[in-house]
Amino acid sequence: MIVPAVGFVYPDGKTVSFEDVKKGKVDIIKMGMSLPTLLEMSKERDPNRKPSTTELLIGTCEAFLKRTEDYYIDPQDRAFSLAGTMHHARLEQHEDENLLLEKQLEEFDITGIADLYDKESKVLLDYKNTGSYKCAQLLGMKHQLVSDPSGARYKSSGKWGKKGSSKKVKQWYRDESSADFGDWGWQLNWYRYLLNKAGYDVDSMYIQITLRDGGLYVARSRGLDKNIYLIEVPKYDDEVLEYKFLDARDKLVKALETDNLPKKCTEEQTWNGRKCESYCEVRHLCPYINGSINE
Repeated sequence: MIVPAVGFVYPDGKTVSFEDVKKGKVDIIKMGMSLPTLLEMSKERDPNRKPSTTELLIGTCEAFLKRTEDYYIDPQDRAFSLAGTMHHARLEQHEDENLLLEKQLEEFDITGIADLYDKESKVLLDYKNTGSYKCAQLLGMKHQLVSDPSGARYKSSGKWGKKGSSKKVKQWYRDESSADFGDWGWQLNWYRYLLNKAGYDVDSMYIQITLRDGGLYVARSRGLDKNIYLIEVPKYDDEVLEYKFLDARDKLVKALETDNLPKKCTEEQTWNGRKCESYCEVRHLCPYINGSINE
């Protein structure tokens, strides 16, 4: 998490600082969360730190605002992030001489933390907790309509088919050519790059996904019938990686050194604007969103 946030927002809009939370001066009933939960969510990172891998994958404007502006967060927005942190903490207990867990990496003044590297098999793995929509994107899930294996037929005519004809059902399959790894593909490939620079060979990369909605109808409707998926990530060209991350680093560092607001985040970085509408923690501070300046 990128956190120069200064406190939490109560459901009624009032705020409480992280300092007061640490002193126990928070109404947990009103907030709807226990004190240990809030304390874990309030952990901060030095805003003067070197750029991180995940930070360089968000828009430079978003990263700039998170480092330079005081802002309050809704702890409800951190629920899944906390679940992911707890997930990682439990798995970290199993480190041995062959398994490197939470490996700290750095190159070109860019930091990163690899979740798991197996020195024996030379496998790099990253853990993710996410919903079925994102998982289906990574898998490249598609479907075709086939006759119901049970032999069922339509009892009446409609857009689905004629009365008496074979009932059609969705048959799901993976189309790896349409798999969309998004930022996670860039992230894991950059960790591979950093591991290589640190003297570790990486033969393959995987993302292990735990579905937040696994077992529910919404997941099954997307062709997902497991709760955990292990998905291999393709290798990206090192020169392309260098250009992408060094360019993002330079833009963020320059903006911070000159205290100049960067350009508006791209459509890709903002998920075609959806992130600006509901998900970016500093959207209320963004001049491009609140209309205080033009693009």
